[in-house]
Amino acid sequence: MGKICLIVGTRPEIIKVAPVVMEFRQRGFDDFLLINTGQHKDLAEPYWSLFGLTPDYNLSIMTPGGGLGQLTSRAFQQLDDLFIEIQRSTTIDAVLAQGDTTTVMVSSVLSFYRGIPFVHLEAGLRSYDLQNPFPEEFNRKVTTIVTHLHLAPTSNAKKNLISEGVSENRVEVIGNTVVDALNFVRSSPLFSAANFANDQLNGVFDKYSKYVLITCHRRENHGVNLTELMKAVASLATEQCDTLFIWPVHPNPNVKSKVMLNSNLTVLKNILLVDPLEYLDIIKVLSKCHKVISDSGGIQEEAPSFKVPVLVLRSATERNEAIEAGLSKLVKPIAYRIIEDYHNFAPVFDQDFKNPFGDGLSAKRVAQLLINLQ
Repeated sequence: MGKICLIVGTRPEIIKVAPVVMEFRQRGFDDFLLINTGQHKDLAEPYWSLFGLTPDYNLSIMTPGGGLGQLTSRAFQQLDDLFIEIQRSTTIDAVLAQGDTTTVMVSSVLSFYRGIPFVHLEAGLRSYDLQNPFPEEFNRKVTTIVTHLHLAPTSNAKKNLISEGVSENRVEVIGNTVVDALNFVRSSPLFSAANFANDQLNGVFDKYSKYVLITCHRRENHGVNLTELMKAVASLATEQCDTLFIWPVHPNPNVKSKVMLNSNLTVLKNILLVDPLEYLDIIKVLSKCHKVISDSGGIQEEAPSFKVPVLVLRSATERNEAIEAGLSKLVKPIAYRIIEDYHNFAPVFDQDFKNPFGDGLSAKRVAQLLINLQ
Protein backbone atom coordinates (compact mmCIF):
# COMPACT_ATOMS: atom_id res chain seq x y z
CA MET A 1 0.00 0.00 0.00
CA GLY A 2 1.30 3.44 -0.95
CA LYS A 3 0.84 6.89 0.49
CA ILE A 4 -1.76 9.62 0.12
CA CYS A 5 -0.10 13.03 -0.16
CA LEU A 6 -1.92 15.98 1.41
CA ILE A 7 -0.40 19.21 0.07
CA VAL A 8 -0.91 22.60 1.73
CA GLY A 9 0.91 25.91 1.58
CA THR A 10 -1.34 28.72 2.83
CA ARG A 11 -3.22 29.46 6.01
CA PRO A 12 -6.67 28.59 4.60
CA GLU A 13 -5.32 25.31 3.26
CA ILE A 14 -3.96 24.31 6.67
CA ILE A 15 -7.30 25.18 8.29
CA LYS A 16 -9.34 23.16 5.79
CA VAL A 17 -7.04 20.14 5.49
CA ALA A 18 -6.38 19.85 9.24
CA PRO A 19 -9.76 18.16 9.94
CA VAL A 20 -8.89 15.48 7.37
CA VAL A 21 -5.57 14.78 9.09
CA MET A 22 -7.28 14.63 12.47
CA GLU A 23 -9.88 12.22 11.07
CA PHE A 24 -7.12 9.98 9.68
CA ARG A 25 -5.51 9.92 13.11
CA GLN A 26 -8.79 9.09 14.82
CA ARG A 27 -9.20 6.11 12.49
CA GLY A 28 -5.62 4.97 13.08
CA PHE A 29 -4.82 5.52 9.41
CA ASP A 30 -1.21 6.58 8.85
CA ASP A 31 -0.55 5.92 5.17
CA PHE A 32 -0.37 9.60 4.35
CA LEU A 33 2.22 12.35 4.04
CA LEU A 34 1.61 16.01 4.88
CA ILE A 35 3.54 18.35 2.57
CA ASN A 36 3.96 22.07 3.19
CA THR A 37 4.99 24.16 0.16
CA GLY A 38 5.62 27.24 2.32
CA GLN A 39 3.46 29.56 0.23
CA HIS A 40 2.47 31.38 3.45
CA LYS A 41 5.64 30.46 5.30
CA ASP A 42 5.66 32.96 8.19
CA LEU A 43 1.92 33.61 8.37
CA ALA A 44 1.13 29.91 8.60
CA GLU A 45 3.42 29.03 11.52
CA PRO A 46 0.88 29.36 14.39
CA TYR A 47 -1.71 27.33 12.48
CA TRP A 48 0.34 24.15 12.60
CA SER A 49 0.47 24.14 16.39
CA LEU A 50 -3.21 25.06 16.78
CA PHE A 51 -4.26 21.85 15.05
CA GLY A 52 -1.34 19.79 16.34
CA LEU A 53 0.15 19.25 12.88
CA THR A 54 3.75 18.66 11.83
CA PRO A 55 4.49 18.47 8.09
CA ASP A 56 6.48 15.50 6.87
CA TYR A 57 8.12 17.75 4.25
CA ASN A 58 8.68 21.50 4.18
CA LEU A 59 9.38 23.26 0.89
CA SER A 60 10.20 26.92 0.32
CA ILE A 61 8.56 28.15 -2.87
CA MET A 62 8.31 31.84 -1.89
CA THR A 63 11.01 34.41 -2.60
CA PRO A 64 11.01 38.00 -1.27
CA GLY A 65 9.41 40.25 -3.87
CA GLY A 66 8.91 37.37 -6.28
CA GLY A 67 5.98 37.43 -8.69
CA LEU A 68 3.56 34.72 -9.74
CA GLY A 69 5.93 33.44 -12.40
CA GLN A 70 8.73 32.81 -9.92
CA LEU A 71 6.32 31.34 -7.38
CA THR A 72 4.85 28.95 -9.93
CA SER A 73 8.19 27.84 -11.39
CA ARG A 74 9.67 27.19 -7.93
CA ALA A 75 6.55 25.25 -6.93
CA PHE A 76 6.77 23.05 -10.04
CA GLN A 77 10.46 22.32 -9.52
CA GLN A 78 10.37 21.67 -5.78
CA LEU A 79 7.19 19.59 -5.77
CA ASP A 80 8.33 17.52 -8.75
CA ASP A 81 11.66 16.82 -7.04
CA LEU A 82 9.76 15.79 -3.91
CA PHE A 83 7.44 13.46 -5.82
CA ILE A 84 10.54 11.77 -7.31
CA GLU A 85 12.06 11.40 -3.84
CA ILE A 86 8.88 9.91 -2.34
CA GLN A 87 8.40 7.50 -5.25
CA ARG A 88 11.88 6.06 -4.71
CA SER A 89 10.59 4.33 -1.57
CA THR A 90 6.82 4.01 -2.05
CA THR A 91 3.97 4.65 -4.45
CA ILE A 92 1.72 7.69 -4.27
CA ASP A 93 -1.86 6.45 -4.44
CA ALA A 94 -3.45 9.91 -4.53
CA VAL A 95 -2.69 13.59 -4.04
CA LEU A 96 -5.13 15.95 -2.32
CA ALA A 97 -4.99 19.73 -2.24
CA GLN A 98 -7.57 22.27 -1.20
CA GLY A 99 -8.80 25.48 -2.76
CA ASP A 100 -7.50 27.73 -5.49
CA THR A 101 -3.90 28.74 -4.87
CA THR A 102 -0.74 28.28 -6.90
CA THR A 103 0.05 25.34 -4.60
CA VAL A 104 -3.17 23.62 -5.68
CA MET A 105 -2.82 24.29 -9.39
CA VAL A 106 0.78 23.07 -9.49
CA SER A 107 -0.05 19.99 -7.38
CA SER A 108 -2.83 19.01 -9.75
CA VAL A 109 -0.77 19.46 -12.92
CA LEU A 110 2.20 17.51 -11.54
CA SER A 111 -0.14 14.71 -10.43
CA PHE A 112 -1.51 14.58 -13.96
CA TYR A 113 2.00 14.46 -15.43
CA ARG A 114 2.91 11.53 -13.18
CA GLY A 115 -0.36 9.61 -13.57
CA ILE A 116 -1.37 10.06 -9.93
CA PRO A 117 -5.09 10.52 -9.13
CA PHE A 118 -5.62 14.10 -7.95
CA VAL A 119 -8.38 14.89 -5.45
CA HIS A 120 -9.57 18.48 -5.34
CA LEU A 121 -11.01 19.54 -2.00
CA GLU A 122 -13.42 22.48 -2.38
CA ALA A 123 -13.94 21.82 -6.08
CA GLY A 124 -16.38 23.61 -8.34
CA LEU A 125 -16.29 27.13 -6.96
CA ARG A 126 -16.63 29.70 -9.73
CA SER A 127 -16.88 33.48 -10.04
CA TYR A 128 -16.86 33.23 -13.87
CA ASP A 129 -14.42 36.13 -14.07
CA LEU A 130 -10.76 35.26 -14.66
CA GLN A 131 -9.67 38.61 -13.22
CA ASN A 132 -11.74 38.34 -10.01
CA PRO A 133 -10.33 36.71 -8.02
CA PHE A 134 -6.95 36.75 -9.73
CA PRO A 135 -5.28 34.30 -10.21
CA GLU A 136 -7.52 32.01 -8.16
CA GLU A 137 -10.27 31.60 -10.77
CA PHE A 138 -7.66 30.54 -13.32
CA ASN A 139 -6.10 28.11 -10.83
CA ARG A 140 -9.48 26.49 -10.16
CA LYS A 141 -10.30 26.00 -13.82
CA VAL A 142 -6.89 24.47 -14.62
CA THR A 143 -7.18 22.18 -11.60
CA THR A 144 -10.64 21.01 -12.67
CA ILE A 145 -9.33 19.81 -16.03
CA VAL A 146 -6.94 17.27 -14.47
CA THR A 147 -8.83 16.30 -11.29
CA HIS A 148 -9.73 12.64 -10.74
CA LEU A 149 -12.16 13.19 -7.86
CA HIS A 150 -13.92 16.51 -7.27
CA LEU A 151 -14.97 17.10 -3.64
CA ALA A 152 -17.58 19.83 -3.99
CA PRO A 153 -18.63 21.73 -0.86
CA THR A 154 -22.19 22.43 -2.05
CA SER A 155 -24.74 21.37 -4.66
CA ASN A 156 -24.13 24.68 -6.47
CA ALA A 157 -20.46 23.78 -6.84
CA LYS A 158 -21.44 20.37 -8.22
CA LYS A 159 -23.73 21.99 -10.78
CA ASN A 160 -20.86 24.24 -11.89
CA LEU A 161 -18.66 21.22 -12.54
CA ILE A 162 -21.30 19.24 -14.41
CA SER A 163 -22.09 22.27 -16.58
CA GLU A 164 -18.41 22.25 -17.61
CA GLY A 165 -18.56 18.61 -18.68
CA VAL A 166 -17.27 16.89 -15.55
CA SER A 167 -18.75 13.41 -15.19
CA GLU A 168 -21.22 13.25 -12.31
CA ASN A 169 -19.68 10.04 -10.99
CA ARG A 170 -16.44 11.95 -10.34
CA VAL A 171 -18.13 14.55 -8.11
CA GLU A 172 -18.99 14.12 -4.44
CA VAL A 173 -20.80 16.81 -2.42
CA ILE A 174 -19.16 16.62 1.00
CA GLY A 175 -19.67 20.08 2.58
CA ASN A 176 -16.83 22.38 3.52
CA THR A 177 -14.20 21.27 6.02
CA VAL A 178 -13.91 24.86 7.24
CA VAL A 179 -16.99 24.18 9.39
CA ASP A 180 -15.26 21.12 10.87
CA ALA A 181 -12.23 23.27 11.71
CA LEU A 182 -14.43 25.97 13.17
CA ASN A 183 -16.25 23.47 15.39
CA PHE A 184 -12.90 22.10 16.58
CA VAL A 185 -11.72 25.56 17.58
CA ARG A 186 -15.03 26.48 19.23
CA SER A 187 -14.88 23.36 21.39
CA SER A 188 -11.41 24.27 22.66
CA PRO A 189 -11.10 25.76 26.17
CA LEU A 190 -8.90 28.42 24.56
CA PHE A 191 -11.89 29.72 22.62
CA SER A 192 -13.83 30.58 25.77
CA ALA A 193 -10.77 32.04 27.50
CA ALA A 194 -10.83 35.81 27.88
CA ASN A 195 -7.30 36.44 26.66
CA PHE A 196 -6.20 36.80 23.05
CA ALA A 197 -2.81 35.81 21.70
CA ASN A 198 -2.53 39.32 20.22
CA ASP A 199 -2.26 41.56 23.28
CA GLN A 200 -3.76 44.55 21.41
CA LEU A 201 -7.13 42.79 21.57
CA ASN A 202 -7.06 42.18 25.31
CA GLY A 203 -9.37 44.52 27.19
CA VAL A 204 -11.03 46.12 24.14
CA PHE A 205 -14.21 44.04 24.12
CA ASP A 206 -15.79 45.79 27.09
CA LYS A 207 -15.22 49.34 25.83
CA TYR A 208 -17.56 49.51 22.83
CA SER A 209 -21.11 48.43 22.08
CA LYS A 210 -20.37 47.07 18.59
CA TYR A 211 -17.41 45.53 16.78
CA VAL A 212 -16.64 45.32 13.07
CA LEU A 213 -13.94 43.17 11.48
CA ILE A 214 -12.17 44.48 8.37
CA THR A 215 -9.95 42.34 6.14
CA CYS A 216 -8.55 43.06 2.69
CA HIS A 217 -5.81 41.18 0.86
CA ARG A 218 -6.78 40.14 -2.68
CA ARG A 219 -4.73 41.49 -5.57
CA GLU A 220 -7.75 43.04 -7.27
CA ASN A 221 -8.32 45.20 -4.18
CA HIS A 222 -4.85 46.74 -4.12
CA GLY A 223 -4.45 50.33 -5.28
CA VAL A 224 -7.60 52.43 -5.78
CA ASN A 225 -9.94 49.87 -4.21
CA LEU A 226 -7.91 49.83 -1.01
CA THR A 227 -7.92 53.64 -0.91
CA GLU A 228 -11.72 53.64 -1.17
CA LEU A 229 -12.01 51.11 1.64
CA MET A 230 -9.79 53.21 3.89
CA LYS A 231 -11.94 56.29 3.18
CA ALA A 232 -15.07 54.34 4.06
CA VAL A 233 -13.67 52.93 7.30
CA ALA A 234 -12.41 56.34 8.43
CA SER A 235 -15.80 57.88 7.71
CA LEU A 236 -17.73 55.11 9.48
CA ALA A 237 -15.45 55.25 12.51
CA THR A 238 -15.90 59.02 12.75
CA GLU A 239 -19.68 58.77 12.83
CA GLN A 240 -19.92 55.48 14.81
CA CYS A 241 -18.06 56.36 17.99
CA ASP A 242 -19.61 53.40 19.85
CA THR A 243 -18.14 50.92 17.36
CA LEU A 244 -14.61 49.53 17.26
CA PHE A 245 -13.29 48.69 13.79
CA ILE A 246 -10.66 45.95 14.01
CA TRP A 247 -8.42 45.65 10.96
CA PRO A 248 -5.78 42.87 10.85
CA VAL A 249 -3.45 44.31 8.21
CA HIS A 250 -2.14 41.88 5.61
CA PRO A 251 1.70 41.92 5.39
CA ASN A 252 1.75 42.35 1.59
CA PRO A 253 3.61 45.67 1.08
CA ASN A 254 0.87 46.82 -1.30
CA VAL A 255 -1.53 46.65 1.63
CA LYS A 256 0.52 47.19 4.78
CA SER A 257 2.47 50.28 3.73
CA LYS A 258 -0.67 52.01 2.51
CA VAL A 259 -2.87 51.21 5.52
CA MET A 260 -0.32 51.75 8.29
CA LEU A 261 0.77 55.13 6.93
CA ASN A 262 -2.76 56.48 6.53
CA SER A 263 -3.23 59.22 9.12
CA ASN A 264 -7.03 59.08 8.94
CA LEU A 265 -6.93 55.51 10.17
CA THR A 266 -4.14 55.82 12.71
CA VAL A 267 -5.49 58.86 14.58
CA LEU A 268 -9.02 57.55 15.20
CA LYS A 269 -9.18 55.78 18.55
CA ASN A 270 -11.94 53.40 17.49
CA ILE A 271 -9.89 51.96 14.61
CA LEU A 272 -7.56 49.20 15.77
CA LEU A 273 -4.89 48.24 13.25
CA VAL A 274 -3.25 44.96 14.21
CA ASP A 275 -0.88 42.41 12.73
CA PRO A 276 -2.40 39.33 11.06
CA LEU A 277 -4.25 37.30 13.67
CA GLU A 278 -3.87 33.68 14.57
CA TYR A 279 -6.87 31.56 13.61
CA LEU A 280 -8.11 31.26 17.18
CA ASP A 281 -8.01 35.04 17.61
CA ILE A 282 -9.76 35.74 14.31
CA ILE A 283 -12.56 33.31 15.19
CA LYS A 284 -12.94 34.83 18.65
CA VAL A 285 -13.16 38.31 17.11
CA LEU A 286 -15.64 37.09 14.50
CA SER A 287 -17.86 35.62 17.19
CA LYS A 288 -18.16 39.06 18.82
CA CYS A 289 -18.76 41.06 15.64
CA HIS A 290 -21.75 43.10 14.56
CA LYS A 291 -20.68 43.05 10.91
CA VAL A 292 -17.72 42.16 8.71
CA ILE A 293 -16.28 43.98 5.70
CA SER A 294 -13.98 41.60 3.85
CA ASP A 295 -12.74 40.13 0.57
CA SER A 296 -11.86 36.82 2.27
CA GLY A 297 -13.42 33.61 1.03
CA GLY A 298 -12.92 31.85 4.36
CA ILE A 299 -14.70 34.55 6.32
CA GLN A 300 -17.69 34.30 3.98
CA GLU A 301 -17.90 30.63 5.01
CA GLU A 302 -17.18 31.10 8.72
CA ALA A 303 -19.33 34.15 9.52
CA PRO A 304 -22.69 32.33 9.07
CA SER A 305 -21.79 30.03 11.99
CA PHE A 306 -21.90 33.13 14.19
CA LYS A 307 -24.86 34.76 12.38
CA VAL A 308 -22.65 37.68 11.38
CA PRO A 309 -23.46 39.47 8.07
CA VAL A 310 -20.63 40.11 5.62
CA LEU A 311 -20.16 42.92 3.16
CA VAL A 312 -18.07 41.21 0.47
CA LEU A 313 -15.57 43.55 -1.19
CA ARG A 314 -15.78 41.81 -4.52
CA SER A 315 -17.54 42.27 -7.85
CA ALA A 316 -18.32 38.54 -7.87
CA THR A 317 -18.04 35.69 -5.41
CA GLU A 318 -17.70 31.95 -5.82
CA ARG A 319 -19.60 31.47 -2.55
CA ASN A 320 -23.05 32.47 -3.72
CA GLU A 321 -24.83 30.32 -1.14
CA ALA A 322 -24.42 33.08 1.45
CA ILE A 323 -25.51 35.76 -1.03
CA GLU A 324 -28.60 33.75 -2.02
CA ALA A 325 -29.51 33.21 1.62
CA GLY A 326 -29.23 36.95 2.29
CA LEU A 327 -26.34 36.50 4.72
CA SER A 328 -23.74 38.34 2.63
CA LYS A 329 -23.84 41.14 0.11
CA LEU A 330 -21.49 42.08 -2.69
CA VAL A 331 -20.38 45.69 -2.35
CA LYS A 332 -18.48 47.76 -4.89
CA PRO A 333 -15.16 49.07 -3.53
CA ILE A 334 -16.31 52.68 -3.63
CA ALA A 335 -16.34 54.58 -0.35
CA TYR A 336 -19.90 55.89 -0.47
CA ARG A 337 -21.25 52.47 -1.55
CA ILE A 338 -19.47 50.72 1.31
CA ILE A 339 -20.90 53.25 3.77
CA GLU A 340 -24.37 52.97 2.28
CA ASP A 341 -24.41 49.17 2.39
CA TYR A 342 -22.95 49.14 5.89
CA HIS A 343 -25.97 51.07 7.13
CA ASN A 344 -28.62 49.32 5.05
CA PHE A 345 -27.59 45.68 5.08
CA ALA A 346 -29.01 44.05 8.21
CA PRO A 347 -30.19 40.46 7.63
CA VAL A 348 -32.27 38.68 10.25
CA PHE A 349 -31.13 35.19 11.21
CA ASP A 350 -33.75 32.63 12.24
CA GLN A 351 -33.21 30.85 15.53
CA ASP A 352 -32.74 27.47 13.78
CA PHE A 353 -30.43 28.91 11.11
CA LYS A 354 -27.58 26.64 9.98
CA ASN A 355 -24.40 27.43 8.10
CA PRO A 356 -25.09 26.64 4.40
CA PHE A 357 -21.47 25.66 3.77
CA GLY A 358 -21.23 22.56 5.93
CA ASP A 359 -22.47 20.39 8.79
CA GLY A 360 -19.17 19.65 10.52
CA LEU A 361 -18.94 16.09 9.14
CA SER A 362 -17.07 16.82 5.92
CA ALA A 363 -13.72 15.45 7.08
CA LYS A 364 -15.27 12.04 7.78
CA ARG A 365 -16.56 11.90 4.21
CA VAL A 366 -13.23 13.04 2.74
CA ALA A 367 -11.20 10.53 4.76
CA GLN A 368 -13.37 7.62 3.67
CA LEU A 369 -13.26 8.62 0.01
CA LEU A 370 -9.45 8.91 0.13
CA ILE A 371 -9.05 5.55 1.84
CA ASN A 372 -11.29 4.00 -0.82
CA LEU A 373 -8.86 5.21 -3.51
CA GLN A 374 -6.05 3.00 -2.17
